Amino acid sequence: MEGGGIAFLKKRIVIPFSFILFLSVMVVSHTPGAMAADLSNGTYMVDYEMLQAENDSVSIANDYFQKPATLTINNDEKYLQFTVNHAKWIQFIKSTSGEAFADVQVVSEDLDDDKRVVAFKIEGDLTAPLLMQMHVVIEEMEPSYDHKYSVRLNLDLETMEETDAPAVVVNPPVGESNSADTNELQDESTSNKALIYVLLAVIAIIAIIFVRKITLSRINGQ
Repeated sequence: MEGGGIAFLKKRIVIPFSFILFLSVMVVSHTPGAMAADLSNGTYMVDYEMLQAENDSVSIANDYFQKPATLTINNDEKYLQFTVNHAKWIQFIKSTSGEAFADVQVVSEDLDDDKRVVAFKIEGDLTAPLLMQMHVVIEEMEPSYDHKYSVRLNLDLETMEETDAPAVVVNPPVGESNSADTNELQDESTSNKALIYVLLAVIAIIAIIFVRKITLSRINGQ
């Protein structure tokens, strides 16, 4: 009986541990960082949102951008292209270039249709929102709206689908004196990693509690 009890106990412990191990692997493998690391060279369609600079709320500027965007990955280089509607309102869009901001490249423009296609090279991690600057002028408003502000472009990597569309090509940008908040980009990536560690720690604690409970139950039953 004792041998059978030990075998039963081992079986009860092995099954939950297998589930916990599976859950841990799923958490790590489905993080944005893991997905970005698995991306091969090619051109993809990807959904995105424009977030406010200070938090993860969607910016009002999100409606000025058509989805999806086109993303080209060529080894360590990444290029993004998207279409801007209300092009007459948007005076400029700047992306980070080193420690400065630079104008995105205008690929095409149709002011009669009020649209503009722009592209730029992505610097840094795809999983971290990309800090950008905008200048919006709406003269039709009373009083007229004239505002410069920062937004963060957040790619939804889970929506990526390979496409036959032409690869995104971007000429080297000319940097300007406006300093980019590179610390904000680094903090975003760090927070994603911290969340992973917290989830793994919770799983480990649950495993310890479960094993302790099973062991005490076994001792009390002897």
